[in-house]
Amino acid sequence: MNIDSYGVGFSLIAAVSLLSVLGLLFVRRTFHLDKLKSCHEVGGYLLSVVGTMYAVLLGLIVVDAMTKFQTARAIVEQEANSLADVFLLSGSLPEEKSKKIRVLCNSYVKQVLTDEWPAMEKGRISLPARRAVIELMNEVMTFEPVTENQKAIYPIAVQEACQVWDFRRARTNMAQHGIPVVEWTVLVIGAIVTIIFTYFFGIESARAQMAMTCMVSLLISLNMYLVVLFGSPFYGDLVVSADAFKVDQMIFDNQLGFKPEPAEGQIQ
Repeated sequence: MNIDSYGVGFSLIAAVSLLSVLGLLFVRRTFHLDKLKSCHEVGGYLLSVVGTMYAVLLGLIVVDAMTKFQTARAIVEQEANSLADVFLLSGSLPEEKSKKIRVLCNSYVKQVLTDEWPAMEKGRISLPARRAVIELMNEVMTFEPVTENQKAIYPIAVQEACQVWDFRRARTNMAQHGIPVVEWTVLVIGAIVTIIFTYFFGIESARAQMAMTCMVSLLISLNMYLVVLFGSPFYGDLVVSADAFKVDQMIFDNQLGFKPEPAEGQIQ
């Protein structure tokens, strides 16, 4: 599912702020100011407990979402680096084997860029790309080294091929799983409880209390927006780019003697 993160963020912030103010106005009209003032002592202690607990929870989830985004970026770069290593290390193998491996590397990177990256925006993976990387691994592992140089290079090539597979699995798993529903449920319920606690204080100036409640809800909704923004690294407006694979494609095309297509606006 492709998400317009900026649109969702703006709608989220506006909706939370508006609903919090409307809720405050409803409470102010329902309860007399003296009754609200009588809640100050107990309400203040409870709000500090609830607010602290929710702040810790919200902070942990925000940090987890941002860490997930950075991890996804690192995984993409590591996968592309390992793929490039397999391509370059194959140059030490016999010509026929080297050519097969290099063609498979080039085929895989093109499948990732043209097919899998758009699929990940919808939470899916590319089966042709998966078949391509399996075929690449089989081609690398079926080689029997003969010379001393080949015996030294072969284990490294196998290790890098396995890392391509491992990093690919980690990347596709992240693309298929965003923030769990249970986390969103806890975040929303916690936000509602925290904001409602701000209603049970009797301040003479209704505008002042509306402003304070609005700022609390604004701070909560901004942090929830960060979860929306960073929680899904491969779809939305802020995504992990495929630049590392594009660099691989340029290297592969150059080594295989293909003329890369010029970028838009580039002079040939």
